[in-house]
Amino acid sequence: MRTTAYENFYQKLIATTKCLDVNDIEKYISRNTSNDIYLINKQIKKANKLLNERYERYGVITEQDNIDAFRKGYYDLGKIALTLDGIRKKIARFEIEKDSPIGIQINKDWNNAAFLLQDLLQLENMNLITYIRLLEERSAEISDSKVRKEGSSCHNEKKKDLQSNFINKSLMNIPSDVITIEETCELTRLSKSKIYHMVCDREIPHYKLNPNKKGRLYFSRSEIEAWLKRNRIGTTEEFCHQFGN
Repeated sequence: MRTTAYENFYQKLIATTKCLDVNDIEKYISRNTSNDIYLINKQIKKANKLLNERYERYGVITEQDNIDAFRKGYYDLGKIALTLDGIRKKIARFEIEKDSPIGIQINKDWNNAAFLLQDLLQLENMNLITYIRLLEERSAEISDSKVRKEGSSCHNEKKKDLQSNFINKSLMNIPSDVITIEETCELTRLSKSKIYHMVCDREIPHYKLNPNKKGRLYFSRSEIEAWLKRNRIGTTEEFCHQFGN
């Protein structure tokens, strides 16, 4: 019965064309995993596998494809299973605020099939990405709680010293141009759920004061700007400049 419940919930995550309430997803996790870390980690593995499969469902645009497109002036649409009009029709199914970060990004990418495809993939998987993030946060919280309980009886003072040293060391390494996740979303024009997913996959530079604590995520503006240039997320001028030499 529990397996059936999981499968039905995955279908809901994938099929829904609007963002599900985070509180409802958290309640579902609590109700169906009973905060069992084995079940939670099992779901993390399954959900990540599904996400990877879904991100490749229309084909993959490689860096070489980007270079070829720059030289030829267009993308070879034969490399993906959707035309530009097909992508637009799929995006039209979703409830998107035009002035939201993803709405602004879609408007910017409207005439570029390759970029618009990435926007579509983000929309199609937004709830699955949120589900993975919440599972990972729950797993980290349970692991941290277990460590505290096991160490409190005989190693309490030693543990405090270690934590203090870790925090002091982390504070020394904080960059001078710290920005929040909200500022990072504005700078990259990516949604919070996408940023969280990229952080989990270590695809974007970030810092955590304590890796096992919730709400300790921050970024460096200079590192994010450098990352944007490396990954060709920016203006057309920046993209052209990248291959200008």
